[in-house]
Amino acid sequence: MVVLSIIGIIIALILVALFVQYSNKQSQRAYNYEIFNAGNFIISVLGYIAIYFGNRWYSDALKEHGDLLNGELLMGIGGLFLLGVVYLNIKNTSLFYGLVMSVVTEIFYAAATPVVLLVLLMAAAFFAETKPVYNIND
Repeated sequence: MVVLSIIGIIIALILVALFVQYSNKQSQRAYNYEIFNAGNFIISVLGYIAIYFGNRWYSDALKEHGDLLNGELLMGIGGLFLLGVVYLNIKNTSLFYGLVMSVVTEIFYAAATPVVLLVLLMAAAFFAETKPVYNIND
């Protein structure tokens, strides 16, 4: 059963990659704009991270009867990042295509955000443990 799950995940990732390539090709041809791009991805990931940590900050403050505004502001900033991506997509395409594809891209970006965050944390942990090596024999 594990092998079937792995095969299913691989097939799903291939289908997602093909969909992204097809969508970019169509939007590039029609609007001279790639709907899936690195800039929008980075802004969306930052927005989702801000919303997640803002929600945690808000929930902790709610339990401890602390300042709720910090978490609310962080979630608001994350929401503004996501709305900025939607605005850019609509500005560079049509209203209907921009809205529909923004929903699709944000779903894909939301699914990719935990993976990106995990990779960033692993990279930070790896580089934090790196120590300089000095050769004193020369």
